[in-house]
Amino acid sequence: MPIVSDVIAAVTDFAMARINILLMMATFVSGGVFAFLFLLTDASASRNIRGFLRFFMPASGWLSHSTKIDVLLYFVIKFSFRWVALFAAILTTFLAEKAGVALSAWFQFDQKLQAGPVTIVILCIIMFMFSDLGEFISHYTQHKNRYLWEFHKVHHSATFLTPLTASRVHPVGVLLDAVFIGVCRVIPVTLIVFFYGFSIVELLAMQASASLVFSLLTLGTLQHTHFSISFGILDRIFISPRMHQVHHSVARKHWDKNMGSRLSIWDWIAGTAYLATRDEVHKYGIGTVEDERGDYQRIWWCFLGPIVKCTVALRRTVARTKRMILHPERAGGE
Repeated sequence: MPIVSDVIAAVTDFAMARINILLMMATFVSGGVFAFLFLLTDASASRNIRGFLRFFMPASGWLSHSTKIDVLLYFVIKFSFRWVALFAAILTTFLAEKAGVALSAWFQFDQKLQAGPVTIVILCIIMFMFSDLGEFISHYTQHKNRYLWEFHKVHHSATFLTPLTASRVHPVGVLLDAVFIGVCRVIPVTLIVFFYGFSIVELLAMQASASLVFSLLTLGTLQHTHFSISFGILDRIFISPRMHQVHHSVARKHWDKNMGSRLSIWDWIAGTAYLATRDEVHKYGIGTVEDERGDYQRIWWCFLGPIVKCTVALRRTVARTKRMILHPERAGGE
């Protein structure tokens, strides 16, 4: 039954998408050690335990107000808006079932293909790529649309990056991600179910597993850190921590760059990829006066601020449109 499969798919997708906290901590610690031993070029830095701790968890960053907001938003989003994470699975299931019915009405294909281990791995990668594409489109849209950007500013307002910064988001942004991911997954899910006979629940579990594996391989936990780690030539395929740090840079030349989640191929296609040198990124934030005022260093403003700004901008747009319609002769003088 569709309702039952919706629930099962939602629970499966939600459960499989949770990155194990121990793996995240292991990645964070090992990445910090690697960055300290092999990437630290400051000759004045102490190559001892005290020097490592200063580099690994600088007090100026981890005790900053920005990090406190990261922690608060992490718990608020995880526990108050966790239902939004289920929406992508429910939307995928609903649309795929409708598309599957339409596909079955057009074509007769009673004998399902057999999927061996290699085929299953390929299907997992395909599922992962479409999901990652959905995240890229959502992210790109939030950067390019003036109203959605107000909500996405919450994420970019972090002045120090920690693994918890990944959850420094507005619920509207989380919902948009779910919609774009759900829609993008419909194509592979529908075709794989039709030709191979996998259930949607199985496919969502496969996609979540592949997403977990790629997140670990691409050091996803380190994207929101100060560890400037590059993948070298593989930056042409995957988003390295350094590439994502560029995305959070306040420098104008870095704005709207490297918007991919785990794959950088979408950025290379869209012309938004940027490869930086090791010490090119110096400061994080929105890059406007809002950083200096500390607009998003207040938890209540992180939620209400984007709504207020969008309302004001929308009213101005409506008023401007009315003036152009009622007094077109004045339009050219404004």
